[in-house]
This record gives sequence, structure tokens and C-alpha cells, in this order.
Amino acid sequence: MGWIKIIELEKMDLKDVILIQGLPGLGFVGKIAVDYMIEVLNPVKIAELYSDYLLLPDGKSGVIINYKGIISLPKYEFYAYKGDRNIIFLAGDTQPVSWAQYTVAEKVIEYASKYGLQMIVTLGGTTSISRKYNVFGVATSEDLANLLKKYGVKLSQGGAVTGACGIMLGLAKLYNIKAFSLLGSITQLYPDVIAAKNVIKVVAEMFNLKIDFTKIDKVIEDMKIKATIAEKLSQLAKIKKEKKEGEAPPRYYM
Repeated sequence: MGWIKIIELEKMDLKDVILIQGLPGLGFVGKIAVDYMIEVLNPVKIAELYSDYLLLPDGKSGVIINYKGIISLPKYEFYAYKGDRNIIFLAGDTQPVSWAQYTVAEKVIEYASKYGLQMIVTLGGTTSISRKYNVFGVATSEDLANLLKKYGVKLSQGGAVTGACGIMLGLAKLYNIKAFSLLGSITQLYPDVIAAKNVIKVVAEMFNLKIDFTKIDKVIEDMKIKATIAEKLSQLAKIKKEKKEGEAPPRYYM
């Protein structure tokens, strides 16, 4: 068994909580969504989870360095929000290694259960054949699946949900905890902030969260501008290459 340590930073008077998890994954959709909600809702940071199962993005052990030169171990962070529904947001720098997903997810459930865990929501990204922006969903029960449809979520038909996003759902079902996943379909942008915004909008509507989208809209606009510039530069490079390839070979005179 690996090393896992949860450090409690604050004790909150919470009960009947919903755990909303968003970790790095496809398009960084889940991480962007949860990080943004934490930024605008300003919940209280109540705990951190450290483990030798949480490695750096390149798969090595080590510490992360911020822009001020300060280091920290890879970690999960728990934030408590009191509103119409009490929520614990789970954010993180990375996902556990594949063989430890069950162990870490179970520790998260055990910790959240101290606050009367009622439901688990995992957020992530997915691909779709249509290449259109949609939010897809999977759930632990037919009742929850039908609820998702009422919020415009398209139910996934077949396939799999991998990583922490999926394992948390599977364990929730074993523990008889209601759970579902919202998966924002990604397109060509990476990280896909638009897909993350679409997921946030569903969460906000479902749990009556007052979300200001001003900052994320600015990020989306900036990314679109950069993508347009990159595309034009690519087109210019292609034209120059085609022009050069079409030139007649040089002549030599003696």
C-alpha cells in the first residue's frame, strides 16, 4: 500500500454535501471547470491530499515550482462551498497512477463522507464524431440519467469513462452513492476552455450556482484570436512552400 496523507486545514459545519471533482484529463476540461468555479465562488480550502501515487505530469516523482520559485508536492485540494446545496470541490495538479486510482478515489470518498456525502459529480472531456460542442453524461442510475436529459445533457451510448473521472463513479455505485459525470466534447482548441464553460453552465443550473462568466469569456476570446493568427501563419507558410517548390531549377552557364 502506498503513502497517502490528508491534511485538514479548516473544519466546516457542512452536511449532505455534493462532491464535484475536476482533474487534469482530455482537453483539461474537468480541471478548468472546477478551478474556475473555485476562483469565482471563493469557497474555503479545507484539506489537501498528498500521495506517492500522485506524480508529475511526465510520470516522475518530484515537486512543482510556481512562478515565484516556490515548490509544492503534487496534491488534491478540497474546497467547501455553502449555498443552496453544500458542495466540496475537488481540484488537483495531476491524476493518480493507473494502478492506484481505486485507492486514492476511495480515500476521497471516505474523507467527503465525514460531511454526509450525498452525491458525486465528476467533470471531464470527451470526443464526439460531430465535432460540435455538447455536454455528454453518464450516471449510476436511470433516474439520474433522465435528470441529466432535462438539463440538455446528451447521454453517452456505449464506450468507457477512463481515469479518475470514471473510477470515482464506479466506486460511488458500489457504495450506493448517487453519481454522474458531465463530459464536455472538445474540438480543435487545447486546452478546451469552451468545453469547460459548457460543463460549468450545466453544473451552475443544476445546483443554482451564481457563476460570473466574464473572465472565462475573455480567455475564450483571446484563445480564438491566437488560433486565428496561428492558422493564418500556417497558411502563409504553406503558400511559401508551394511557391518555392513550383519554381524552376536554377540554370548554370559556363
